[in-house]
Amino acid sequence: MSKTLLLLLVVLVGVAACGVDEPDGLWAKMKWENVDNLEKVNGVFVIPEGGGSFTFECKNYHPWLSEVIINGEYQDTGWDRKGYKNDWLEVKVVDKKIIFTFDKISESMTTRRVEIVVTAGDIFDRFSFQQH
Repeated sequence: MSKTLLLLLVVLVGVAACGVDEPDGLWAKMKWENVDNLEKVNGVFVIPEGGGSFTFECKNYHPWLSEVIINGEYQDTGWDRKGYKNDWLEVKVVDKKIIFTFDKISESMTTRRVEIVVTAGDIFDRFSFQQH
């Protein structure tokens, strides 16, 4: 009898702790500081032809990489989700900051389009870049 009562008490406390007015996945949007004041046109950050390093700091989460998409193709972000690197792009997650480093655009490529999706659990955000 006492085990049944204890089990009932545990179940009731568990149910009472879950608020029905708080739906799953309802997280506050990620808040970003564009540290280097990179220009944004129509929702896309414009990378200068000469490249550069640009930092964004998340004010309310500790993000990590979810997806890296270059010119429409998904890239492998590795198991730790703290960075990505290829011949001309490096993305590093350091604490609450994400540092994007673009090399100078080559003559063989006229435009680079990069999409970076970041997450902090059930919250996601996207950075879109274009370099001419």
